[in-house]
Amino acid sequence: MLILSRTEVESALDPDDLIEALAGAMADLSAGRASMPLRTAATVPGAGYLGAMPAHLPGAGVLEAKLVSVFPGNAGTRLPTHQAVIVAFDPATGRPEALLDATSITELRTAAGSALATRLLARNDARTLAVLGTGAQARAHIRAVGRTGRFERVVLAGRNRARADSLADEARSDIDADVVVVGPFRDAVEGADVICACTHSPEPAVRRAWLTPG
Repeated sequence: MLILSRTEVESALDPDDLIEALAGAMADLSAGRASMPLRTAATVPGAGYLGAMPAHLPGAGVLEAKLVSVFPGNAGTRLPTHQAVIVAFDPATGRPEALLDATSITELRTAAGSALATRLLARNDARTLAVLGTGAQARAHIRAVGRTGRFERVVLAGRNRARADSLADEARSDIDADVVVVGPFRDAVEGADVICACTHSPEPAVRRAWLTPG
């Protein structure tokens, strides 16, 4: 069985190819051609949960399952809050064929879905992208949604200004756009054409930023 580490997965995964693969997969899912039951999860009280996500996509010849752990307490440590593996099976025989570290796949797939939605649904004159958050998903969304090539300005906001500044510096070398950091989330969303909410913070101030007209 093929086993791919996170480094090997990242080196083999092309962001543009991923967006195109998602386009076909989502079309098949919407048309009812895919078998993808709702995620089930085992809860670890006070810590997190382990989710199981199986799927069969006949058009792409894919039969696989992802196991993903979500442990919010890892935030700010060397471990990510979301960690995962994917097992790929032969759809004709059920034989396990590959085991992949899926931590990066989870990050990139989520952001690629947002990039696809932006490509299909955003106004043609959309030029300003707001990204809320400074973690892995914020970084992935800046890269993926920024690859659509339509944004001239990216406005970044986060609870930790130092992390926001660091992410902005990194983003400026990744995308061809003006990247600026602002304070409150409300300042980021005002005037934005597309907004990526890349935080799972339960703080009321975050929710108010979304609910306040502006």
